[in-house]
Amino acid sequence: MRRLALKQYQTESLSILRNYSAVVREKSLLGVHRPEHDAFAEFTERDYLSTPGFGGVPYVCLRIPTGGGKTLLAAHAVGVIGRSLLATDRPAVLWITPSTTIRDQTLRGLKNPNHPYRAAIEEELGAAIEVMTLEEALTRPQFVRPGGPAIVIVTTIQSYRIRDDRSGEELETTRRIYRDNGYMKEPLENLPAAVVQDLQRDESGLIQLSLANALRVRQPIVVMDEAHNARTPVSFESLMRFGPSFVLELTATPEQIHDPSHRTNPKYASNVLHSVSALALKNEGMIKLPVELENRSDWLEVLAATKHRREELEFLADLEHRDNGVQPIRPIALIQAQPNSKTKEMHTVEAVKKALIEKLEVPEADVKICTGSIDEIGDTDLMALQCPIRYIITVDKLREGWDCPWAYVLGSIGNTATATAVEQLIGRILRMPNACPTNVPALDRAYAFVLSDNVVQTAMQLRDRMVETCGFDERSAADALRVKVNAAQQGLGFSRIPMTAPPATDKLTPTLANKIRWEPESSTLVLEDLPTPTELHQLQNAVSTEQDKKAIDDYWELEKPAGITPKLPGQFAVPFIVPRLSVKTDDRRRLLEPIELDQFEWDLNKCDVSIPESEFASDIKIGNSATIDIESRGGNEAGLVSRVGNEVRLRQLELIREDDDWSEVNLVRWIDREIHRGDSLQGLPLRFSQPWLLRVIQALVQKRGIPLSMLVRRRHELAEVIRVKISDHGRVQLRKATEMLIKDDPDSITTDRDFAIHVEEFRYNPTREYSGGHKFKKHAFDLIGDMNKKELETATIIDAHVNVKRWLRNLDHESHGGFWLPKSPGKFFPDFIVELLDGTMVIVEYKNAKLASNPDEQHKRDIGELWAQRSPDGYRFAWIVEGDWEKLKNTLKN
Repeated sequence: MRRLALKQYQTESLSILRNYSAVVREKSLLGVHRPEHDAFAEFTERDYLSTPGFGGVPYVCLRIPTGGGKTLLAAHAVGVIGRSLLATDRPAVLWITPSTTIRDQTLRGLKNPNHPYRAAIEEELGAAIEVMTLEEALTRPQFVRPGGPAIVIVTTIQSYRIRDDRSGEELETTRRIYRDNGYMKEPLENLPAAVVQDLQRDESGLIQLSLANALRVRQPIVVMDEAHNARTPVSFESLMRFGPSFVLELTATPEQIHDPSHRTNPKYASNVLHSVSALALKNEGMIKLPVELENRSDWLEVLAATKHRREELEFLADLEHRDNGVQPIRPIALIQAQPNSKTKEMHTVEAVKKALIEKLEVPEADVKICTGSIDEIGDTDLMALQCPIRYIITVDKLREGWDCPWAYVLGSIGNTATATAVEQLIGRILRMPNACPTNVPALDRAYAFVLSDNVVQTAMQLRDRMVETCGFDERSAADALRVKVNAAQQGLGFSRIPMTAPPATDKLTPTLANKIRWEPESSTLVLEDLPTPTELHQLQNAVSTEQDKKAIDDYWELEKPAGITPKLPGQFAVPFIVPRLSVKTDDRRRLLEPIELDQFEWDLNKCDVSIPESEFASDIKIGNSATIDIESRGGNEAGLVSRVGNEVRLRQLELIREDDDWSEVNLVRWIDREIHRGDSLQGLPLRFSQPWLLRVIQALVQKRGIPLSMLVRRRHELAEVIRVKISDHGRVQLRKATEMLIKDDPDSITTDRDFAIHVEEFRYNPTREYSGGHKFKKHAFDLIGDMNKKELETATIIDAHVNVKRWLRNLDHESHGGFWLPKSPGKFFPDFIVELLDGTMVIVEYKNAKLASNPDEQHKRDIGELWAQRSPDGYRFAWIVEGDWEKLKNTLKN
């Protein structure tokens, strides 16, 4: 099975989704009225915007730009939600796509045992998963029944809507989903009264034996692909009939306008739980940026320029593959022709193909047409090395559902300012082959040649559409297109700076000196790797003429990563250089990372096997008065309402027809797999964990009298209790081991400059920027990450302190440029990094009193204090609890 490793931003997105789901569950079990609302506010510090008919149901969005792997992320997400919210690895999933093309592609991937999508969903849920269409589910009651296997039903937006969005008429094609169906009799038999109350009924009051009702019992997790297409009252009303337990939107462009009371066109903004930037995709090697955009005034010139650039790229790719082992790439050019017209002559797909073959001498086997009526590609594997196809001519066939990461060049002789052309440009030529950059600048970007007399105007229109349809933020879009006005066709020439003389090498750091070489015969400085702005500033200080300094600035304008602050190399702030913890093993020193902490072999024999009633209750409290109902809230709004019934909603999957024939050993093995999921607790070998887990199960059964069948039904909850117990025990063991290590070898752990992280301004990319009224004077970078009220108060005190030279609002994600310290499990991102006047570094973390006593937070404090204690330069760590500003001020003093 082909498993794709997750990128950092994908791991971060899933972690946030997991934590949010767990908090919703926790609040639901505590009887909180609006758990989805309160949990969202807790995580994002923004108001949760209610969706009509979904009171009590989390309805949130992950914003992932085009090319970010939304489908792979969704395949992982369903298991994350199933375990964290519903405590099951057998969820029902309703996966909704924007078109039949995308539906069919998603189905093929999820059904194929060798596809990464299938590998991802099995990694989260296990192998017993049934994938089918909504139509297939109508006749397969054995999979839809309560207590059945994990089921994923892939459908389209149109297939489940009750009525037409515009006319309001009921759709004949979807009636059978909501009407009686003899196959659904079995799944709807012998249900608890509290569940029956929640089912849809016909006009006579009888329960409808419909697929919608059968799925309603299963409380499906809903995945909305390209969710901005489905935020209408009709879509909400239709979706509500399935009784979802969670709705997850994945889109590059979530709805941002919230005007539900508009009389003719109500708008419902998405609740964006986490937003990924286009720059994060670029940094992770997912997309090619920037896009070199050039114009031509004649359509044949567009074709000639497209051909020339594609051939240059293929020559370079072959050279790099042969000499440097770069992955093999056969660059493909997409050519957008004009549609047929009965009234005037157009540059149609046939005319373009003829011109390529006859005028530009392209071999006929290299050229294929792919439109709505002509498909010369079919099932050809475009990524196969032996495939001859190098040019694909289309009109609008590539708008959706088409993917080829080897597409590098777009030649457009149609109307490039249209949304269709932009989506082709972004969605089809931006994906990086194998999601792995080549580190050859010319092969890590994309190219577009357009038929246009005003390329600047075209670029402005394209940038607007990149924000509107492709998930770019304003800053990234503004720099994603590098425009060459009236450019003549030139060779690639990247990673070369023409100069009058070589730089003075004694003014360069060894790292930079290793990146460059001087070619005297051509008076050219060749760069083997892309320098940072700081290194280019060094280079400017090492040359003597203004002409050479300007040549370096020109190079930066061409080569700089997309989405960064638009500055010249010398204008960027000096980086923060923050040492990190290193550990000495076998006389070698290396970075102390979370995986090393997780690999510590904890002695479980010293960990108590008893789990008290306060941590794991002996029974499930449902309550005789528990009801779930559809309650009118005035107007057309209604929602699922619980009265003591949160536990019923959350535990249906545990109570109904769960298999009870597990042995203690079966349960031990299942829990052991669960606590090691995601490569966590790596230092806990099976030979240690499974015997201890068996003693835990036996203690619950024999000493506390909890039936094994009850433990099986509540295994997800029990696994989480055990995970926390092991982690708490492990952290105690870790502290003891660290103390012994330092005692036996004082130099074994140190805060080491050799392993420092360079926090650079051009990589600093907050998801949300600070927009408050207070003007800071000492923040190191122009951009400032967002802060809550207490963090803002902390920042204000830091900024005003006389001994502070500069400070930085640290970001809480590595992919955005954040600094972290290792913890077990995971990483600790402190709130602030401060540099004092004498160069001393201070890390500051603020906590309210409630959180400060949490064991995981205490672990962060211990790691921060260890970082400070092991620093040879007297660095400091400030743990500020509940407004202890005097402690903060004292820490910042000389």
